[in-house]
Amino acid sequence: MKKALCMSCSLAFVVLFAGMTARAALVEMTYQGPGPIGPGPVGPGPYYNQSGGVYVYPYDFNINSSSENYQLMCDDFVHMIAPPESWLANTLNVTDLNATNVENLNFPSAGVTGYLEASYLFEEEVDAYNASNSDPEGLYNWAAWDVMTNSDVSGSNLSPGDESTVQSYLTAAEDQSLTPSDFPNVVIYTPTDMSQRGPQEFFGYGTPITPIPEPSTLGLLMGGSLLLLGRKR
Repeated sequence: MKKALCMSCSLAFVVLFAGMTARAALVEMTYQGPGPIGPGPVGPGPYYNQSGGVYVYPYDFNINSSSENYQLMCDDFVHMIAPPESWLANTLNVTDLNATNVENLNFPSAGVTGYLEASYLFEEEVDAYNASNSDPEGLYNWAAWDVMTNSDVSGSNLSPGDESTVQSYLTAAEDQSLTPSDFPNVVIYTPTDMSQRGPQEFFGYGTPITPIPEPSTLGLLMGGSLLLLGRKR
């Protein structure tokens, strides 16, 4: 009897642990719209960062019905979203990025190197935005699009002067000796729907949010609890 109970407890623990692990990755994202132009003397507004006919960082999001918005940067130039669109996304801390889990991201062909360079460009964009919005055309964002798509989307949409700046940003990113540990606070938000009609993937800083459980996780938890109750009888 004790052996059976012990085995059931162990199984329940494994099920519960698996459920907790699955929960930690999934969040609900609701797009609020492009973010304001940021700090600095911009006059009457609102203004939004844009260049090449598209919006660039920041994009405002509500995550898991949070009481505040979070400003993220997208890494996909092709997919389109509109407020108040919502979707589920898996999260990955860049510190945990490796050659295996990069295959589950939106641009596996970019590899770990590409995602690290995009993380660097994201942090540079945030710094520029916070420094009186010194990059109002979001050229760091364009550089990230070039890295992820492995193509020159910026050169096809920007002026020669802006394209030259983007190339200098790309060179700076390539010149860094980047490792996942360099980005302890950066999170990748990858949509569960990565089809042509799905939303974009985003970079952001870690957020104090409560992940939501996947349906499969709830099933595991319920199954483990029932098994434990059955063993006790």
